[in-house]
Amino acid sequence: MAIKTYDLVIIGGGAAGLVAAVAAGALGASTALVEKEERLGGECSWTGCVPSKALIAAASLAYRSGYQPDNVMEQVRQTVQEASKSSKAKMLLEKYKIDLYYGPPKFKDNHILETSNATLKAKIFILCTGSSAVRPDIPGLTEGYLSNREIWDLSAPPPSLIVIGGGPIGTELAQAFHRLGSKVTLLHSRDRLLPRDDVELARELTSLLQEEGLNIRLNFRAKKVEKTKAGWQLDDGDEILFGKELLISLGRQANTDNLNLEAAGVEFNREQIKVNQYLRTTAPNIWAAGDCTGGLRFSHIAEIEAKIAVRNALFPFNSRPNYQGAPWTTFTDPEMAHLGLTEEECKDKKLTYRTYYQPFSGDDRAVADNTKQGRVKIIASPYGKLLGVHILGPRAGELINEFVLARRKGLRIHDIGLTAHVYPTLGLALQRATDNWFSEWADKPWAKFMIRTLRR
Repeated sequence: MAIKTYDLVIIGGGAAGLVAAVAAGALGASTALVEKEERLGGECSWTGCVPSKALIAAASLAYRSGYQPDNVMEQVRQTVQEASKSSKAKMLLEKYKIDLYYGPPKFKDNHILETSNATLKAKIFILCTGSSAVRPDIPGLTEGYLSNREIWDLSAPPPSLIVIGGGPIGTELAQAFHRLGSKVTLLHSRDRLLPRDDVELARELTSLLQEEGLNIRLNFRAKKVEKTKAGWQLDDGDEILFGKELLISLGRQANTDNLNLEAAGVEFNREQIKVNQYLRTTAPNIWAAGDCTGGLRFSHIAEIEAKIAVRNALFPFNSRPNYQGAPWTTFTDPEMAHLGLTEEECKDKKLTYRTYYQPFSGDDRAVADNTKQGRVKIIASPYGKLLGVHILGPRAGELINEFVLARRKGLRIHDIGLTAHVYPTLGLALQRATDNWFSEWADKPWAKFMIRTLRR
């Protein structure tokens, strides 16, 4: 088999791999992209973000209208196909003359990669292999349970569903299937859902989900699982729970199987491919980006890392990724958005901080739309530096972006407060949350003295 030579070869055609390939091609590097499956887009496009948001949208409509669609899972699959067709990925690959190879890749050494139909030689490689669901070590667990990959193959929402794992994926899907008519039990081993989010708002969300009728069991650890003809039985030692289907969402692991990374000199473990602060692996000519590095596993973070990996691979004077406060959103209803530090992290760091709130029940647009659950929570230093922003409420994932830009540009809380926000919009709640900061300063004795003096 003839060897084809490139400046750079990227492994993995998901969010990180596609961005890395386009960036490298735009910078003039001869580039190849290798994807083991016969489709581009990765986990997010096919078994993650896109199908789950389609399901959540259908569930929200069903919940608010009372109409239960007959073929919701087929609608989700059609949405995934439609999103794939509308993607500009292939067009961009062609524009920048990126050669595309499908099939499982395997390293021969740190410069040679073998695929099913070609042998590729490159000066540089970037690993963007993504992640997949962890299989937990629970006695009795056999094949047939669902992860975020298999659940989209269901023909219809199951009559009953047990979800193990109260992180973003488990919580989102538990609420969606509950709204679509499944009897759902959500199990989590800790004392609250969404353990990486703000404690106060996470507990508020948990209460809202329970009020909606979702059965949530915290501090639950399954000691034994049994698959029967009727479904699944879980035993925690005190009681037995039953569900027709079992969905497990207990974390992610790096996709490294059959890559032969040992031959390339790349160190890795089940959770991650080892990289330094510049995203370089233990092989001097190989970088990694996205989920496989074991950091924040979000598509927007993968894109940031992909750009930095390409920049560091092709140019001198390496840069570190700027995660811009590491924003993310859990797309429950209401949504939970996160930026920067939580209040608990501020306490751990012994930071001096203030918290400022605005409930959506005080926002006219939220009241008009009947989406008044939740609130905005801003954590700032005494002089207004934004330390963290957490939003539980309608379109929280959209609203948080204003603070992402503000934090990146070094703006302070008063900059938000002095910016006109269109009325009536949900965004006005962000401005209203800052009013307490102005009130706090106006109440200080020295500020009152200055105001009285200036008025005279």
